[in-house]
Amino acid sequence: MRRAVVRSIGTAAATLLVIGAGHVVYLSGFCQRHQRWVRVNERHEAVIRDDGYAYARTGDAVYACSSPDRIGPLITLHQDLDCYCAPAEMGAGAIGRLLGGQCVVDHLAPTRGDETGACRHAHCGRHLDP
Repeated sequence: MRRAVVRSIGTAAATLLVIGAGHVVYLSGFCQRHQRWVRVNERHEAVIRDDGYAYARTGDAVYACSSPDRIGPLITLHQDLDCYCAPAEMGAGAIGRLLGGQCVVDHLAPTRGDETGACRHAHCGRHLDP
């Protein structure tokens, strides 16, 4: 009985280790938000996002935000960059505090026809609410 319990605990620990390692590999090699950060910062491209399924809602502004991708409170893997939609009255400072990074306003009144800015056509990675 004791051997079976120890084996079960060992199996659970090994499974968690494999899942954690897979998560770290994904975040460091395949994270789309980090790939955007690399593209914009190292290749000096202006466009962060010009596609996706999320659009700014009426009354939303689009914010371009850079934030650290972390495992827990102490381990920072890399920097992410994405566009976020949130009510215009929240402001870039509040969005930055919410994400733990730095944000700037990309469009105060975005439309799907926007050809300017880093977040084109009112696209955002996700909606943030107060």
